Amino acid sequence: MRIKAKVALLALAIGIVGWLYASGAYEAFDPDSARRWLRDAGAWGGLFFVVAYSCLQPLGVRSILFLLSAPMVWDPFTAFFLSWAGTMGASIAAFGFARFVAREWVQRRLPRGIRRLDDRLVTQGLRTVLLLRLIFYTTPTLQYGLGVSRVAFGPFLLGTVLGVAPLTALMTLLGARMSSWLERHPLATWPWDEFAPFIVIAAVALVAAGLLAVRKWQDQLSGRDGEQEAYGTV
Repeated sequence: MRIKAKVALLALAIGIVGWLYASGAYEAFDPDSARRWLRDAGAWGGLFFVVAYSCLQPLGVRSILFLLSAPMVWDPFTAFFLSWAGTMGASIAAFGFARFVAREWVQRRLPRGIRRLDDRLVTQGLRTVLLLRLIFYTTPTLQYGLGVSRVAFGPFLLGTVLGVAPLTALMTLLGARMSSWLERHPLATWPWDEFAPFIVIAAVALVAAGLLAVRKWQDQLSGRDGEQEAYGTV
C-alpha cells in the first residue's frame, strides 16, 4: 500500500512538473527576485530559510533543495551555517514529533532487526547516531526512526551535530560552484525544449533507485531476508 502511495505521489509530481513546463508557468518564477528578497531581508531572510527548512524537511521536502539553494543566496560561510542550523532544526522537529507521538506504539512492535539497532542506540548512542548521520544524513526513515528509538537526546543531538557537518559542507561547496556556473549561464539561455525529456527521465530514474534502496534497507533491518532464507531451508 505504501509503495502504491509513493508511486501515486511520484506520478503527481511528474504531472505538476509537466504542467508547469507545458503551460509556460515556470517562466513566471524568477530565482533572481527570490534571491534578492532573501538578501535584502538581512537576518530575517536567514531566519526564514532556517524555519522553512526545519518545517518542510520533516514533511518530505528533500534537504538537498535547501543545501544547494543557500549558497546561491549567501556567501559559502553564511550558507553553511544556515544550512547546518536548518538541518539541526529539521532533525530535532522530526525527533520530537516521533518521540512524543508514536514512540510507545512503535516500541511495542519493533522487528528483530531494528530491535538490535535500538539496543545499540542505548549502549553506543553517540557512535551509532554519528555513523547513521554520516551514511544516511536526514533521510525521512532515519529522522523518525531515531525519534521512536530509545536513544537519549544528548547522544542524538551531538551525533547529529557532528554527523551532518561533512555533507553539509560538501553540498555548500557544490552549491557555490553551481551558483558561479549559473551566473555565467543564466536559466533563460538554456535550451529547455531539448533538456526537458532528459530531466524528467533522470528524475524518475533517481527516485525509483532511491525507493528501491530504501525498501532493501528496510527489509534488511526488519529481518525479512533472514526469514526468507530460513523458510527456504525448511
